[in-house]
Amino acid sequence: MEKIKRELVELGMRFSAPVFFDDGKNMFLPEKKPVKKSHLEILEKWNIPFVITYGHLLSNTAADLDELLAVDSPVLESAATVDDEFEVLEEAEDLEEENDITVGPLEENPLYIKYIDLYKNMAAVFDNLKKDRTDNIEENIQLVTENLFELLEKNATFVSSFLLAGEALKNDYAKSAINVAIVTYVVAKNMNVPVSRLHLYITGALLHDIGMLYLPDAIINKKEPLTADEISALKKHTTDGAHIVGDMLHYPDAVTNIVLQHHEHWDGNGYPNGRSGTQISTGARIVAVADAFEAMITEKAYRTSMLGYEAMKTILSDNGRHFSPDVIRVFIQSMGVYPIGSLVLLNDGSIGRIIKVNQNAPLRPSVRLWVTAGGVCYPDNVGPIIKLESINKLFILRALNTKDLHGKIN
Repeated sequence: MEKIKRELVELGMRFSAPVFFDDGKNMFLPEKKPVKKSHLEILEKWNIPFVITYGHLLSNTAADLDELLAVDSPVLESAATVDDEFEVLEEAEDLEEENDITVGPLEENPLYIKYIDLYKNMAAVFDNLKKDRTDNIEENIQLVTENLFELLEKNATFVSSFLLAGEALKNDYAKSAINVAIVTYVVAKNMNVPVSRLHLYITGALLHDIGMLYLPDAIINKKEPLTADEISALKKHTTDGAHIVGDMLHYPDAVTNIVLQHHEHWDGNGYPNGRSGTQISTGARIVAVADAFEAMITEKAYRTSMLGYEAMKTILSDNGRHFSPDVIRVFIQSMGVYPIGSLVLLNDGSIGRIIKVNQNAPLRPSVRLWVTAGGVCYPDNVGPIIKLESINKLFILRALNTKDLHGKIN
């Protein structure tokens, strides 16, 4: 822990970890955010003798979240100012209409039921492919594409939350296919991709890992490091998948290139062909980010899943190595720094779930309360919605892992 005297805090300073006031509890400055004039004025006004951080001073070239998103977020107020739960609840925004589709138990929600049905249909497609049953396979894939597009057109924001808020699904490939396709739709839609091409991108996302179906389970489920031969076999899933999609199923290049190129890297160090930059198709660049995010938030045989916020931080720190910077920007603006569906702890002790991104202030999204600061529970998505941009005294302290809540949240 490092104590920094008030007179030593200067404009433009950035730190690798959050900076707190002298009490060590209330945040003064988020990690990597530069010190501004308003911050210095607060230290003077409140006569704060020093601030505390567990990080270190960064150079001026350090990446800053606000710079990456081209936005500015307000100075966060002390948690000590949040002392009236009823005042906060009265300020909560009633964003729903009378029969809002997002209210009620998730497992009973018609959109979520359709999502589970699509997952089951995709699992059946993959099961038939593994058994070389290819009758009507193109029609079945097309049906999943059309039904998923229709589902997302109804409420893409709510459907996106299923990635983090839904139940654990058993078929890794089917789950990955549906979830990667959802993120692909959201990003491509915000990039103004034409509808006809958007359908092709969804299909490509659904089939992006089709070549993995034919790899031995010993490689897929191995917890130890892969051997050189196993890595080579794993990398072949892109070329094998492209062969299946292009030569056997006769999909157009827009789909085939996604399957072939979704592991190519922006800097040219990916596979199978070492393409770089705009040599990689737009669809593949989008699916590369969607696939990486889905993989990070999903528990594997060899590792546990990452929190959505940690996954976002990892992708943001890419710095043009793996992913297209333009795609990353739209991805973060679309899904949120705290991704839709994430559980978060607010500075007054309440717990909520992110339900809507605020593109103008990504650190201040809309949150549906699950547990208030006073311990009142709102199960089944019926809690009040708080727009954090409208209530300056509230802000997110950290993301929460549902495994750590031990049944406290329904």
